[in-house]
Amino acid sequence: MLHLTNGDAAADAIRAAGIPGEILPWRDVLHDGPVPAGLPLRELSLVRAGFIASRGWGAVDEVRRGFEERDAALAASADEDEVVLWFEHDLYDQLQLIQVLDWFAEHPRPGLTLINPAQYLGPSTPDQLRALFALRMPVTHAHLSAARAAWEAFRAPDPRGMETIPGAELAALPHLSSALRRHLQQFPSTRDGLSRSERQALEVLADGPRTAGKLYRASHHDREDPIWLGDSTFFSYLEDLGPLVTIGEADDVHRRPVALTDLGRDVLAGRADRVAAIGIDRWLGGVHLQGRDVPWRWDEAAGRIEHG
Repeated sequence: MLHLTNGDAAADAIRAAGIPGEILPWRDVLHDGPVPAGLPLRELSLVRAGFIASRGWGAVDEVRRGFEERDAALAASADEDEVVLWFEHDLYDQLQLIQVLDWFAEHPRPGLTLINPAQYLGPSTPDQLRALFALRMPVTHAHLSAARAAWEAFRAPDPRGMETIPGAELAALPHLSSALRRHLQQFPSTRDGLSRSERQALEVLADGPRTAGKLYRASHHDREDPIWLGDSTFFSYLEDLGPLVTIGEADDVHRRPVALTDLGRDVLAGRADRVAAIGIDRWLGGVHLQGRDVPWRWDEAAGRIEHG
């Protein structure tokens, strides 16, 4: 038996619950960085490894080796009696889930089961995890169809495809629709050019400087349900905000002081636009946002992506 799950905390929890089988953590922040269309898994993993290394989250050779070992274990899963997919309800996990299901749609096998709870796996008790394991469900054509449609739309250079997948098609994966909507809210706003995560951070800073760690908790943990954004990704967002914030020095990144600048206040008030003021270079799935004038923005009032 092979268990695929979102990362090391969940893997450790499953192991501690005494559930038999090998465990494969997926380990990829697919909501951040390039996930372009048209690449098979091996080539996409090279792209992802290059991005992760470029963020300073690991040496490129080490990161590439990790992806190679992960993908080899996935390919070898054909020899297992059962493969169990353990993924949570948040954006981070849902993107991993649709990538994995898309792969299994191309490499069909019996004995593929799913655990997709509205709870976090890492903090779950052994009894809770054993109960979830007992309730695992067979992966059906409906699961695979929903995942394939969402994965294709997520990787497309036009993000509007994520809005046009019929709700009935996504219903087999009950957390997927809300996860995709949350992803779309990471596009620059029509109002001020800020993503939702960026705006939440600036709103907290408007009340006064914070350390980076306290800012992360106040702007994400206290304002999001479910929680999906890791602190390393959040800190990279702060670095990208450049002239809108000042970031001081400290031995621990969590203790670095962060403050809002006058330009940051102007952007937060809608008097200036984040993209026009400081530019952007960010991939969201298959969309590359670059420069000071981008074609895709999120209209919060209308609840949709706007092109223009």
